[in-house]
Amino acid sequence: MTKTFDLSNFSEEELTSLIDEAKSVRDARRETRKGELATGADGSKGQDVTDPEHGVIPTPTPRDVKEEGPAHGVPK
Repeated sequence: MTKTFDLSNFSEEELTSLIDEAKSVRDARRETRKGELATGADGSKGQDVTDPEHGVIPTPTPRDVKEEGPAHGVPK
């Protein structure tokens, strides 16, 4: 959906300020979307949780708990 704005009453300075602000908002949105995956064939979007910078905390497997648990106070 396209919105139409009447900018005919804006001064050159106001238009320049508006364009600069719009560019900074666009750049900020692009920056936050860098980690997102492209839209999949089924229309879904997601994030790459295998990316080390993602910040996801994976659920430990039962083997992880068995091997690492005692070091964290989990009874055998």
